[in-house]
Amino acid sequence: MTRAIKLLAFIALYLHASFAYASDTILVGTTGDYQPVSWQDPTSGEFRGDDIDLIKAFARDTGREVKFVQTSWPTLMEDLTAGKFMLAVGGISYTQDRATLSHTSDTIRTDGKVALVRCGEQLEYDTLRQIDRPGVRVVENPGGTNEKFARTTLKSADLKIMEDNHAPFRALQSGQADVMFTDGIEALYMERQDTGLCAVKPDKPYTVIRKVFLFRHDHEELRDAFNSWWKTRETALFTAQ
Repeated sequence: MTRAIKLLAFIALYLHASFAYASDTILVGTTGDYQPVSWQDPTSGEFRGDDIDLIKAFARDTGREVKFVQTSWPTLMEDLTAGKFMLAVGGISYTQDRATLSHTSDTIRTDGKVALVRCGEQLEYDTLRQIDRPGVRVVENPGGTNEKFARTTLKSADLKIMEDNHAPFRALQSGQADVMFTDGIEALYMERQDTGLCAVKPDKPYTVIRKVFLFRHDHEELRDAFNSWWKTRETALFTAQ
């Protein structure tokens, strides 16, 4: 009898410890292909970027651990709602569809869609009218708001959806495409990295986009905790300026 009680006590202690560990570990989905906010180092496999640092800081300040789970833009919402991770980060644009399927954080940053072209060709693609004409080759990554913007905006240009997030840049650099629509933060990053690609009028984007983190519906408390922490951090950053 005593042995059975000890065994039950051990099992209860183990389950409690396992639950505590699970509660203190945040599973974070991210694509790892969107510099400078989320990318995966090909050598170490480590995730890096502005949004990666931000969620790590939140976890550190609130006594949690972070485990990253790779996802993709076409499967992002499916993976989140299926329970593969608790929240998703990494340059995610707010959309009504995403808000319906998740709890969204407060705004992380504001951005907008701009054209990315080969440096020296900005004036050729200075407006949507110059871009949206027969013979102009536009390329986009699959499954995200870049593709959605291109499909809803373009009527005459040739649009091709590439296999991954990196393929459009290679197509532009090799001369196989002329234009890509992407967020200003990514376009300016590519320009600063001397890739031979330049943003067109990054100070005048075609859209205004809220960048957010997405929390699974059963993690509303975690979303609220993040928002409270983010508000305090924003206030501190503003005061320090």
